[in-house]
Amino acid sequence: MYSPVQNLRLFCAPAVLAMFVFAPNAIAEETEEKSLDLPTVEVTTTATDELGYIELEKEPNVGKLNIPLVDQPYSMSVVDENFIRDTGAKTIQDALLYSSGVYAGGFGLDTRGDSAKVRGIDPSQYVDGLRQLYGFYNTVRPNVYALESIEVLKGPSAVLYGQGELGGILNSVSKLPKDEQQGEIWAQYGSFHRKQIAFDVTGPATEDGKLLYRVVGLERDSQTQVDYVDDDGFFISPSLTWKPTEDTSFTVLFNRQMNTGQVSAQFLPQAGTLDRGPLGYVGSETFVGEPGWDKYDREKTEVTLMFDHNFNKIWSFSTTARYTESSTSTREHYTTAPDTRFPGIDSAGNIGRFITTADRETRIFNLDARLQGQFDLGVTQHNVAIGVDRQDALWETDNSASTIGSSINLYNPVYGNFDPSILDPTNPNDNQIRQVGFYLADHMEIGPIVVSAALRRDWAKNTLLAEVGDNVTSDENETSGRIGIMYRFENGFSPYASYSEAFTMNLGTSEETTLKPTTGKQREYGFKYLSNDKSFAVTAAYFDILQTNRVQPGDIPDGVEQTGAVIDGWELQVNKRWDQFETQFSYTDMDADNGQTGERLAYVSERVASWWNKYYLNNNWRVGAGVRYIGDNVGSDYGTGAGPKIPSETLYDAMIGYGYQNWDFTVDVKNLTDEEYISWCRGVGRDCGYGERRNITANVRYSF
Repeated sequence: MYSPVQNLRLFCAPAVLAMFVFAPNAIAEETEEKSLDLPTVEVTTTATDELGYIELEKEPNVGKLNIPLVDQPYSMSVVDENFIRDTGAKTIQDALLYSSGVYAGGFGLDTRGDSAKVRGIDPSQYVDGLRQLYGFYNTVRPNVYALESIEVLKGPSAVLYGQGELGGILNSVSKLPKDEQQGEIWAQYGSFHRKQIAFDVTGPATEDGKLLYRVVGLERDSQTQVDYVDDDGFFISPSLTWKPTEDTSFTVLFNRQMNTGQVSAQFLPQAGTLDRGPLGYVGSETFVGEPGWDKYDREKTEVTLMFDHNFNKIWSFSTTARYTESSTSTREHYTTAPDTRFPGIDSAGNIGRFITTADRETRIFNLDARLQGQFDLGVTQHNVAIGVDRQDALWETDNSASTIGSSINLYNPVYGNFDPSILDPTNPNDNQIRQVGFYLADHMEIGPIVVSAALRRDWAKNTLLAEVGDNVTSDENETSGRIGIMYRFENGFSPYASYSEAFTMNLGTSEETTLKPTTGKQREYGFKYLSNDKSFAVTAAYFDILQTNRVQPGDIPDGVEQTGAVIDGWELQVNKRWDQFETQFSYTDMDADNGQTGERLAYVSERVASWWNKYYLNNNWRVGAGVRYIGDNVGSDYGTGAGPKIPSETLYDAMIGYGYQNWDFTVDVKNLTDEEYISWCRGVGRDCGYGERRNITANVRYSF
C-alpha cells in the first residue's frame, strides 16, 4: 500500500514528464497539423464533444477588459461547462477540485454553501461580476447547472470589484440566451436516493432573431450521507435578450431558487471521529438533530439587468445591475463539543446538544457600470475601462436563540427527547453595508510587452442597526491599486510580475461592534506558456501575500476576531491535448500562518495536487479518471489558531460515458474507494467533520 507521499509522486511523475518532453518540441517545432481551436461552451450531450480544457485563450468576464488569459499578467483560470460535466460536479466546490491554487471542499459535504480556499484565503463569491454572498446562513448557493462557467481570479481583486478578498474572486457566469435553437433534458439518479431532472432550452423568440430566450430549470429530491439530512432543491431561471440594433443589447435574467433540508454539519466530537471514541468511531452518517424539527430551508429571488452598447469601433458601454432577496429558516441541533464549557462524550457515548433557531433575510442591490475603449496611441495599444460600482447589502436576523438542550447517544441515537419551548428568541442587531467605488484600468501592449495597471477609490459605510439605542456606524475610505508587466516571446512563453492590493468590507459583528475592513497586498511572479497549435499549456506562479484584519473564529463560540495572515507559495497547472486524449495536472504548495505567532492557518491544506484525464474511444465511448491529493491541515482553536492535525488523503474519481445520436449516457463517481475521512477539526479535543463519501450518479441526457 503506497503512502500519500508515494501516491503523490506516482501521479505527479507523468505530468512533470509530459511538461519536459513536450515543451521543447512545442517551442522548437512549427506544426503542420490543423490548429485545434478552443471550443465555444455550448449545451451539447454527444460523445463527440470537442476537447477543450485548455483555457489560456478564453476571455473571462471577471477581468472586465475582454483580454485572453494568456495575455494578462495575473493568475486566472476558467472551469467551463464541459469540465463540470466530465467530472460530474454537483456544486461549485466540486467544479474547483482540479484547479491549481484552490483547496475546494475543505468542509466536506456541506448543505450550507460552497467552501473553497484560494491561496489559503476565502475568496469573494460573485455571479455575473456582482458580489453574491454576504454574511452566512442567509442565502442559497448558485446551482452549477445554471452556469456556463466558473472563473477564478487568484489574488487581490479590489481594484475592479471593491469587495474582492485577497484570495481572489469566484465568479459564476450564468447561462444566457443564444442565437441558435438548442436544448436538452437531463435526468439523474444516484447515491443516497438522489433523483434530479433538469432542462435547458434556448434560441430566437422572433423570426428576425432580435429577441432571444433561454429557460433553465431543475428539481432535485435527495438524501445525503448523513441520516435524516436532505438536500432537496428547485430553481427556474428564464432570461430574455433584446437586440434592437447590432450595437445594442438588453438582457433580463430572473432567478428563483428554493432549497429544503437540514444542516449536514453535525459538529461531532474529536473523540469518536479523528480519534477513537469510548465505544469506537462515530460514523459519518450520524445525525444528532431531531427528525421533523431540524431544518435549513433557503429561498432566493433575484433579477439581473444587463445593458451593452457600442458607440463606435473604439468605445462601448456596459452595465449590470441586480436586486436580490434571500431568506433562510434554521432549526438545528449540534453537539456541545465545540464549547469547552461543557463536558465531551462520556464513556457510554452520550454527549450534550445545543438547540438553536434563527430566521435571516438579506436584501442586496448591486450595480456596475463602465465605459470601455480599445485604441492605439503612438506605438501602444490600449484596452481601457473606466467604471463605477455600488453595493448595498442589508442583513437582518430574527427569532434568534441558542441554549443547551437534551443529550444524545452518538452510537445509538434515540430521537424525540427535546423541548423547543426552552428557547427564548430575540431579534439581534441588523447590519448594513453601503459602498461606492470608482475605478480606472488600462491594459497596454507595446509589441511583445504588456503593462496592465488599475487604480480604485472606495467610499464605504458599515452600520450596525441597533434594536435598542443608537446605531453604530464606521466610515471607510480606501485607495487600492495593482500593476503587472509581461513579456510575450514568439515561442509562446510569457513571464510576468504583478503587485495587487485588496480592500473588503466585512458584514457581521464582534462584541456588538462592526467589523473592520480586511486589507492586504500580494506580489506575484510567474509565466504562461501556450504552444502554437494550442495543444499544450503551462501556467506557473509564485505568490507572497500579507493580510490584515482577517476574520476568524474568536475566543467564544459563534464569535469572531480579526487578525492577520502571511502566505507564500507557488502553483502549477499543465494541460496537454492529443487527438482523443486530454490531461490536466495541477499542484499547489504554500506556507500559510497567522503572521504573529507563526501558527498555521486553520482549515488550509498547504499542499494540494490533482490529475484528471479523459479519453475518447472510437466507438462513441469515453472514459475519465482523476486522482486528488489533499495535504494535511490543522484545526482552529478559539482565539489561538492552534488545533489538531488532520491527516492527508488521496482520493480517486472516475467517469464513463456513451453517446448515440441525440442521447448521452454517463456514470460518474466521486471518492471511488469510499474513504471515510476527517476533513476538518475546530480545536483540540473539540469538534470535527467528515469529508464527502463515495457518490455515484447515473445520467441520461437528450439534446434537441
